[in-house]
Amino acid sequence: MFLGLAMVSCKKNINEHPEDSGKKQTVKFMVKGANDDLGALGTEANVPLKNLIKQLTIVVYQSFTGQEYTRVTQLATDPNFGELSLDLPLNTYNFVAIGSRSLFGINQFYQGATNTVILPFNDGNMQYWQPNQSPSEKLYKTDDTFVATIMNTINANQTINLNMDRIVGKLEVIVEDVANYEVDVNNEATGYLFAAKTSFGSIENDFGYIVNNTKGPISIYILRTDKPLEIEVSGGGKRRSLSVPVYKNKRTVVKGKLLEPVGKVGFSFVINDKWLADTTLVTF
Repeated sequence: MFLGLAMVSCKKNINEHPEDSGKKQTVKFMVKGANDDLGALGTEANVPLKNLIKQLTIVVYQSFTGQEYTRVTQLATDPNFGELSLDLPLNTYNFVAIGSRSLFGINQFYQGATNTVILPFNDGNMQYWQPNQSPSEKLYKTDDTFVATIMNTINANQTINLNMDRIVGKLEVIVEDVANYEVDVNNEATGYLFAAKTSFGSIENDFGYIVNNTKGPISIYILRTDKPLEIEVSGGGKRRSLSVPVYKNKRTVVKGKLLEPVGKVGFSFVINDKWLADTTLVTF
């Protein structure tokens, strides 16, 4: 079974650092919540962090070299969830905080559980944990996910407060003239690059993203927000292929009719800034 990193509250230096014999400063990270696209606290303002995410990881990169210095992971079961401390030498660093409601790995999507994969900041990434390394058996499930990236010079003990931004969007599909229908998501992303702040990769086997409305309203988390998502809506013996834009922290509502005659516009897209409660999500 593959897991991107050990799922315990811990810290360790990834590499040997002979230059670390000098004085270190204690940096305390306080992760309290998540921002919406407008920069103000949104619907999550008064929600405990453990209700938003189940795993929190902070990765530290040396700014000058771009090399990863250390990382620390915490689970929502930790009584101090959202508060982490690291002892760091005097230096300037890029700090990346990642939180998700599903478990994830750092740089380690195709590697074994015992391997620690070190990549520079420009290549550093997160990808959702997969129960099996075989491409045909991977289960792609994008979940609510947040990221914060900052640069800071450490020259004294200090506290860094972080509010993470949601990096996923929601896709909602409503078919008005067919009782039972399904949505097939074709090119969802598999991971997120920290420096570029964009998704990457494509699903190798998309059968895990065929969602039927008989389980409830179709509302799916989507990581692919940098280019249109390709979906197929089918029902009543009809199938419609659509290219749909999905944006971070926004809902794309696809609504229309499958049985419209050829040539007529069957579906419309509405981008909605209101983020609905997760009770509307389909379990699949």
